[in-house]
Amino acid sequence: MARRCAVLCLLAACLAGTCPAGAAAQPDLDAVRLALYDYDAGLPLESAIGPAPVVPSEPAKLKALRRRFRVAYTSVHDQRVSGILTIPTRGKKPYGAVLLLAGSGGHKDTDYVRLAADMLNTSGLATFSIDAQYHGERKRKGRSGDIHFVQSPTNRDAWIQTVQDLRRAVDYLCSRPDIDGKRIGFLGFSQGGMLGGTFIGVEPRVRAACLAVPGGGFLEWAATLGVVSPSDRRRLEVAASLTDPIHFVGRFAPRPLLILAARKDELIPTAATVALDAAAREPKNLIWYNTGHVLPPNALVVDARRFFDEHLRGR
Repeated sequence: MARRCAVLCLLAACLAGTCPAGAAAQPDLDAVRLALYDYDAGLPLESAIGPAPVVPSEPAKLKALRRRFRVAYTSVHDQRVSGILTIPTRGKKPYGAVLLLAGSGGHKDTDYVRLAADMLNTSGLATFSIDAQYHGERKRKGRSGDIHFVQSPTNRDAWIQTVQDLRRAVDYLCSRPDIDGKRIGFLGFSQGGMLGGTFIGVEPRVRAACLAVPGGGFLEWAATLGVVSPSDRRRLEVAASLTDPIHFVGRFAPRPLLILAARKDELIPTAATVALDAAAREPKNLIWYNTGHVLPPNALVVDARRFFDEHLRGR
């Protein structure tokens, strides 16, 4: 926490044009950003695994395709993170795996996350979905799940924490002998896709990533919608420079990136999606669907599935 405060103070001073003497020897802004998401990978995971919640009226045929477990592990700042691990019953070990992250109103076992996990399991891939900070089992009274409003210091810190939680989730997957640590992917939805844009830019072990209905360019987004007061503008400017996925997603190249977007999205402005895509580098693919924020079924069961089949299974 002390390091985070020091980094924030240095960044704020430099953005304000008041860097101390000798600032030329200080880390550049990109190094400051990366430092915020660094962590001690030697910290014990202290993982615990048990039965996952029962899915009501689940077809027996689906049960036979995978096994579900509830997992908890220790992340940075002594945070306990909860997740759902699914292991396919078919295919050859070690399995490739996909990390999943829900949007601001979801959690590790929300319906669309579970459906995505089931779809990937039928392709012979394991999945690991976690609760972002202030979501699911990590909910806190008086805390919002809309942590992409990073002008709030609480949300800014929750954003950074969740990216580090995802990195620790990769640590957990790599600790399992039934998971191939060289075939790990990421699939994030809405806010989970935005967080994913930051995460994949700082995590070198992710081999392929799909961001569904994401956005970036927080400053322009806020200005267009008029949702930030003039007094919060400076705070947003500093926080966005640390968190906005447009500053990170380009680092993911040359690994493959798929962005799934909605032309009639009522939550994510088209300009925000375009900004994120513009910040990404090749190889990348942006697919537009003529829908609102809820994508059509073929976005996942055809396009995302084909993408992960190609890059995590070599098919």
